[in-house]
This record gives sequence, C-alpha cells and structure tokens, in this order.
Amino acid sequence: MAHESLAALVAEVRKAAEGMADGDARTNARIDAIAKSLDTVMIKLGRPGPPYDGAANDNLIRKEAADFCVLRRNVTVPKADGNASSYTPSSADIDDAVLARAALANLWRLGDPNRLQGDQRKSLSSFSFGTNEFLLPPVLASQVLSCIVDPTDISSLVNTVAISGPSIRFLIDNQRISVASWACESSCFANNPQPDLQAGIGEMEIKPETLRFIACATNDLLADSAVNIESWILRKVSDAVRVTISNSIVAGDGLGKPLGFLNPQAGIPIMDTSPNTPAGQIDWRDLVQLKWDLPFQWHSNGSYLMNQRTWSLLATTTDAIGRPLFAPSPVQNQVGLMLNGSPIHIVTQFPDCLPGNCPVMFADLKQLYILVIRQNTTLQTDPYTAGFCTLFKFQARIGGGIACPNAGRLLRVH
Repeated sequence: MAHESLAALVAEVRKAAEGMADGDARTNARIDAIAKSLDTVMIKLGRPGPPYDGAANDNLIRKEAADFCVLRRNVTVPKADGNASSYTPSSADIDDAVLARAALANLWRLGDPNRLQGDQRKSLSSFSFGTNEFLLPPVLASQVLSCIVDPTDISSLVNTVAISGPSIRFLIDNQRISVASWACESSCFANNPQPDLQAGIGEMEIKPETLRFIACATNDLLADSAVNIESWILRKVSDAVRVTISNSIVAGDGLGKPLGFLNPQAGIPIMDTSPNTPAGQIDWRDLVQLKWDLPFQWHSNGSYLMNQRTWSLLATTTDAIGRPLFAPSPVQNQVGLMLNGSPIHIVTQFPDCLPGNCPVMFADLKQLYILVIRQNTTLQTDPYTAGFCTLFKFQARIGGGIACPNAGRLLRVH
C-alpha cells in the first residue's frame, strides 16, 4: 500500500509540474503579445500625426478608398452625355483601393514600383495610366504649417465641367428674334416674316491644355525624413497647380493656357470711372454704376472681385462727418464682406487701383467663365533620370474660356 501511495504521489507531482510548464508557456506567450502591442503603441506615439482611433480610423480609410474608386471610374469610364449613372464600389474594389493607397505611400519612400510587394504592385496597376503613371487618391495628405502667402483659389468660383474628349463645344445663341406682334397691328398677316433661327447660332470650343509640375527629392531625404514627405510634396504640387490655374483664369492670354478675365480678347465690357472721380482713384458711385450696368438677370448671383488693397481704399471712404460708408455685413450668419447688397471676393491676382488698370469686376462667375477638366492630376515616378534623386512628375489637362462676356463688367481707372 505504501508503495502504491508513493507511486500515486509521484504521478501527481509530475502532473503538477507539467501543468506549471504549460502555464508558464502560455503566460510567456501572453507577455510577449503584450510587449509587442506596447512596442507598437510607443512607435505610434513617437511619430507625428493624429492617434489611431481603431474602428473609426478604419472606417475613414475605407471611405477615402471608396472615393478613390469613384474617382477612378470618373476618369477611366467614358461619359455618356445626358445619361446619368450611379456607381457604388464593391467591397472588393474598396479593398483594392485601400491596398493601392498603402502602395502609393510606400512608393514615396522607394521611388521604384518594382520594389513594392507583389500584392501592392497588383493593386497599384488598377489605378494607373499606362505603365508607371498613377492616379492620386482624393485625400492623401493633411494640411501642414506654412508661412507662404496663399493666392486666391478662384477656380472654385467659376463653372467647372468634366469632359471625356479632346475638347468641348457649346452652341451659342445670341440672336433675339423680333418680338411677337398683335394681330393686325402692322398687318393682318399674323406670322410676320422672321430671320432663320440658325442665323443667330454660333459655336465656342474650349480645349484642355497640359499642365505639368516636377518635384525632385534626393533618395536620402525620402529614406530618412522624419516628416510626412508625401504630405509636404503634395502640398507643393497642389499650390503650384492651383496658383497657375487661378492666374490663368484672371489674366491668361489663351495661348497654351486658359483665357482670362482681364485679357482684351475676353470681350468683357469695360466701364470707366466717372469724370468727377479723382484720377487714379475709384468712388463708391462708380461701384454702384458698375453693378447696375450689368443686366439685372445676373444680379442675384453677382459678386464683386478686387484685391485687398483696393478693398482697403473703399473701406476708408467716409461721409461728411467721418462715418465709414462700408462695413462688414450686418446680416445675421452672413459670411464675408458685402457691398451694395452683393458679396465681395478678395482676389489677390487682380491689379491695384492705378490709372489704366481694371481693379474691380462685378460678374456672375458661373455664367461668365467655364473651366473644363479633361484629366485630374496624375503622378509618375522617375527614379532613374536624375541620378541620385527621384523625380515626381505630375500632369493634368485643364482648359478654360469666357462663356458669356455680357455676364460681367470691368471698372477701369482713368
């Protein structure tokens, strides 16, 4: 009996020891997992940018990926004029877009698509133009701090049209047929002879022009930079493209670029300041006459355009007892400045109030100007041409022109 009891005791001890060993192994595995998670958290905390918010951040990434799919469809699928179609990306398409966004982020560091992982190269090929020209996602970078003077983005104020062909043509009807006549007012023939309807039909064609921008970054900067390099470069690209487009909308000559408001060939009617206005200045009466010289049908969406120095001259105008004539709009929830009941857009590209210049314009911008977009900005990486630098080549095809010159008026200083 003693021998059997001793054997049973030894078996129990061995079983307990094995259980402790298994428990230690499980405990060590849990400790390793916790340590790995803490390392990941510390790495994220040591990097700039917003903290990871779990499911909320994943939902935001998938939403941006869905917008990426919609952008790809809008660019690649030919548009059927007059037939509106809705598109909702599938879950598989969104997964590919999420992977393509990650591949683009890695492409900034590596520079060569062939150095990406196989699944990333495959997903990136779905968002490419040709061999190595890639479509940029609509949201890839957040705003960074900058002390650079930011010119006005006037492209958001005009009418924008996306096209799928080499150009877009508009029919223009500038012929008003004679008004109807009362029976027997001039003759008893009710259908008085009128000119052919086609006599007043014209045609305007707007062709998109190629806009290019190249950013050069050394391989050391791409590999060792502690900042979000893609955010920085994309901010430079966005500013460069936006400033060039806005400058062309205001003063472009139409040669390889859009035709601008201030170009003499634009055909926008020009009013001179009153003879009673001192030379080299403008008066509030000139601005009232400028607005009311525009046909009334465009007043509801009309607005003034001028730079900040011209507005400062108007803001200092006072009456006989020194009270300012212009002040911020008293209307509740009204954003921005108002003048004669119409909003003011401060456009830095407009000229100063000097003799011979046209510093002020009043217009319905949606009717006055059309901006056409044939191709959104695309990215092409070139790690070979510049030797030890990687070239990021950006290209877009954008055009513009005056749609209805009579929907605006320019004020010229004498």
